[in-house]
Amino acid sequence: MSSSFGFELKTLTAFVLVVETGNLTEAAKRLALSQSSVSQILAQLEESLGIELMDRSVRPMGVTTAGRFFYDRAQSILAAAEMTSLEMRRADFKLLRHVKVALVDSIVTAVGKPLIDVIKNRTQNWSVVSGQSHLHSHMLLSKQVDITISDDPLDDYSGLLRHEILSEPFVLAVPNDYQGPRDTASVLQQLNLIRYSSGTLIGQQIEKYLRRNQLDPVSHLQLDNSFAVVSAVASGIGCTITTPLCLFQSGIRQHQVQLIPLDNKLGRQISLISREHELGDLPGAIARDCKRILSESYVDVLTADFPWLAEDIKVGE
Repeated sequence: MSSSFGFELKTLTAFVLVVETGNLTEAAKRLALSQSSVSQILAQLEESLGIELMDRSVRPMGVTTAGRFFYDRAQSILAAAEMTSLEMRRADFKLLRHVKVALVDSIVTAVGKPLIDVIKNRTQNWSVVSGQSHLHSHMLLSKQVDITISDDPLDDYSGLLRHEILSEPFVLAVPNDYQGPRDTASVLQQLNLIRYSSGTLIGQQIEKYLRRNQLDPVSHLQLDNSFAVVSAVASGIGCTITTPLCLFQSGIRQHQVQLIPLDNKLGRQISLISREHELGDLPGAIARDCKRILSESYVDVLTADFPWLAEDIKVGE
């Protein structure tokens, strides 16, 4: 296949040797070619570039101004090619070079350290960021990160590989001293609702649930992370609608809150998402480890305190 650049690496090598030796015969000897072959290579190179590189009016043959410019560029190209070849021979392709992972905040506490250990063992370099799901989704689609673990499944986009990690219900969280009725409508009538910010995916899911069930609770406080939301509930400011994983992230025991099942159930799924055909078996391996870690470090701990949650918290198959 001919090069669209007008030259190939072997052509550049021949040209550089001619310039450095100033002699077609010596260049041909080093290349194990005939002198006529080298001369033909130079002529074809000049023709493809549309400019004279060698000054044949002098003896020994000299280099034109354009030839000197091209010689410098040819040296750089050959050096880069040699370095690439060396790196390819030395690289361990059993390990991926650099993998960037984005985690939704609520998953960090449950699987953070063990998950990072898995990534470290399978990559030569890595980085992990946390934050809000919608931002991570944009980062995955724009190739700023390689993997996301979040509650945004990006169902409207093709070319993505999805592994379901966890499904969990939304619950009502109320102050520990709350002794009123337990149905959702009554709780929201008696207590101020502490909302997640409307810019968060979890906040948008909750707002849809409220509209669907014709609930319009009094709300004076809107916060953008689970720690702040649960802390406000624990301090007695009001109640919130959240998920067990968000509460787990916040330190459910130390915050002294009660959990109440939500009427007309609402749930969410945490999924690991990557682009297809880019990371080999790494996404599947991380998904398997996430599920194992969640089963051992999160689900077992949480359901020991709240057995009624066991029915609705499922680690992905």
